[in-house]
Amino acid sequence: MGFLERAIRRGVSEGIGKAVGQAITKAVEPTATELANKAAQHFDNAAQQNSRPKAQIASGLEGAFANLERAAQGYATEMSKNIKVCPNCNQPSDKEKTFCPSCGTKLPETTVSEGAVCTECNKQNPVGAKFCDACGAKLPAAISEEQAQADRNAAVIAEWDTKLPQYPKWNCGGKNYCIEDMDGYIRFSADFEGNRFAAEQAVAQYRKALVQNGFIQAGQYPNIAHLYKRVNGVCYHADTEHCFEGDPDCPNIYFNIDEPTGGYDYVKPEPKKQVGLKDLFKF
Repeated sequence: MGFLERAIRRGVSEGIGKAVGQAITKAVEPTATELANKAAQHFDNAAQQNSRPKAQIASGLEGAFANLERAAQGYATEMSKNIKVCPNCNQPSDKEKTFCPSCGTKLPETTVSEGAVCTECNKQNPVGAKFCDACGAKLPAAISEEQAQADRNAAVIAEWDTKLPQYPKWNCGGKNYCIEDMDGYIRFSADFEGNRFAAEQAVAQYRKALVQNGFIQAGQYPNIAHLYKRVNGVCYHADTEHCFEGDPDCPNIYFNIDEPTGGYDYVKPEPKKQVGLKDLFKF
């Protein structure tokens, strides 16, 4: 395989993957890969036999890629007429199924293809599109996806009263909420999908919510990233110092009952009075 063919094959595969979309990639992958391989070989043979300048060949390949992507979109749309996608685990299933074979979640009433039909102008859009390319209306699949995400987040926040009742609930945005019981602490995370600035703003907003709920900086080394509140003799601690160490756009906030260094009621000692020579001879 020549260098050009490898490059073309990689580019074609990426183009097809983009056109098809992640939701039904597994269902169409074998045919899409075969199509990419045949196209790459065809393009490479054409380039080797063509005496035109490379710039002209490249221009022709761009058009070929565009045609291939349109063909892939059409193929994906046709395939998706028989596919439903689980809103919980994102696995494709046959349209006749009511519940997801992988996780048991109830499947949507509509197929992937039907979710791309505009309810305003009735146009069939490429699968994976969020807005109609004819009138701009939000498509049913995008609305369903947002609702499913909101339902998942709501289910996680519903656990807050049981697992984190002493802390204000997270109301600072993001997706894919998660509350995990760890070894000696509880971790909450939210995904901001590549938007680091929004993630940092959300953490700053949550710190304000903690302060408004009576959490304070305490101990020998007070820090806004460590806020504490004592309730019935127990010191509740919200740690946001290390929230971006794992992922800059997915903050992790840690909750435990650790006391701050020096204790919750630490008071800075008064500086020792300097004794001068005159003080030694006072009578």
